[in-house]
Amino acid sequence: MSDNKFSTERTQSNTQDAAAAEELEREAKTGNDVTTYTHCFSSPFTFHSITEDVIKDTTVDTLTFNWGALTGVDYLEIEDELLMRGRTLVVPTHTGLFLCGMAVRACTLRNEDGVRVLDARALKSMPLRDFRKIIDKARSFLLRAEA
Repeated sequence: MSDNKFSTERTQSNTQDAAAAEELEREAKTGNDVTTYTHCFSSPFTFHSITEDVIKDTTVDTLTFNWGALTGVDYLEIEDELLMRGRTLVVPTHTGLFLCGMAVRACTLRNEDGVRVLDARALKSMPLRDFRKIIDKARSFLLRAEA
């Protein structure tokens, strides 16, 4: 009897996940074509920015992502990075690591030399709520492009 309950709960969970994904896709296709997103943290976010010779703490209240600045080269380089790690890319819009790579490349935060300050490690260290919101915005951008 508990096996059936487990199976029913799993089916309900999968159905809810699918419904949430469909709703996100509908919103993305009907919304304005926004190519930039500014994320506001509820409290300042501090992360380590690592360069060749220095580890520096960086604190931000907001981060801006310019999805429209990404190119085919970015897409292919993100894909190559995943393949080098042994990850297979099936559907980019539903692959968290691909979306994370997109967010890192789209982030406009740069140091004085124009080098990216935010890396995947810093992005993944964000509070889950902030991380998911940024990743969902990257997904929405891709879904709008497909519409």
